[in-house]
Amino acid sequence: MKLTALLLLALTGLGFAESTRVYIGTGADGIYTTMLNLETGEMTDTKRAFEQKGTGFLEMKPDGKMLYSTAQFQKGKAGVRAYRIDKDGSLHHGGKGTYEGRGLCHVSLDTTGKVLLGADYGGGKVASFLLNEKGAPGDAVTVNDHKGSSVNSKRQRGPHAHSFYAGPDNNFCYAPDLGIDKVMIYELDSDKGAVKEVGFAKSPPGAGPRHMKFGRNGKQAYVLNELRLSISVYDRNSENGDLRIKETVSVFREGVDGSNMSCSEIRISKDGKFAYAANRDLTDQKRDSVSVFQIGEGGKLKLIQTENCRLSIPRNINLDPSGKWLLVAGQKSNEVTSFKVDAETGKLLFSGQRTAVPRAMCIEFARN
Repeated sequence: MKLTALLLLALTGLGFAESTRVYIGTGADGIYTTMLNLETGEMTDTKRAFEQKGTGFLEMKPDGKMLYSTAQFQKGKAGVRAYRIDKDGSLHHGGKGTYEGRGLCHVSLDTTGKVLLGADYGGGKVASFLLNEKGAPGDAVTVNDHKGSSVNSKRQRGPHAHSFYAGPDNNFCYAPDLGIDKVMIYELDSDKGAVKEVGFAKSPPGAGPRHMKFGRNGKQAYVLNELRLSISVYDRNSENGDLRIKETVSVFREGVDGSNMSCSEIRISKDGKFAYAANRDLTDQKRDSVSVFQIGEGGKLKLIQTENCRLSIPRNINLDPSGKWLLVAGQKSNEVTSFKVDAETGKLLFSGQRTAVPRAMCIEFARN
């Protein structure tokens, strides 16, 4: 035992630090992979893992054996693709599912791992796909069209479903729609892979709800508002799936100029103590950032840090399974940067590390 411990210590000292594999969805030519050093934040051996159009968003199966992505197929068809993951991290075709629509911008798994949920921004609709025993998706079981508009004449003339998630108890699922300022609520039948609209929760006018996450205990939902640069906190009723808004907080401190900026992604730390929101500068003034919030009593948010991303257009952020690192995907600057997470305060510290990835759009981690 002592010899083994000494050997591990020696290997770490020689540069053999623990690392984890990262998959990066892109708007370029497929899915890329890199190895994240959990001691330094360095990313190495970056390369394309699978060639496929439209892999802008990824989702990992909890057991780490399958990866899913949005995808564009031949003759204008769109949907989802599954990838089998080998022990060496390589990806192999694992099936696909299609639907009638313009293309998905977001995909997620329900809590049973049986159903894929997808959002079609351009088409203003959501779709659900049932997975077989091997984890491969079939064609869409249900496709639901959203209807309506809101106050922003440029961005909200019609529905724009931006994401789709199963709730913590898997009885309901939620679709933030930027175009109609609503979070649409659906009842989920995970055995059939079907969803049925049962209601909605309103967002502040002009907010443009984009992505959302649930608190650790499932009692709160955090909805990131792309257009109004804010997060709306909702109390969630687990019995009927209802959401009741309790506060909306800015991603910036008072007085900060947020003109020509938009929000992209929100994450919650595994311990439920912190929330992270990515902010995009649309005018190349190098204001791209990640805002860090402390989650307090009743799930309320307190802004504690806004950290520059050191890249352009952070389309996505994610925390590695250990909670030690936050990675940022720079869509415009074609790169990924890494930030050390302080376990006590939740604050971020730039590692100085970056790796080149063409049109980086989504970060997903392997399950070791």
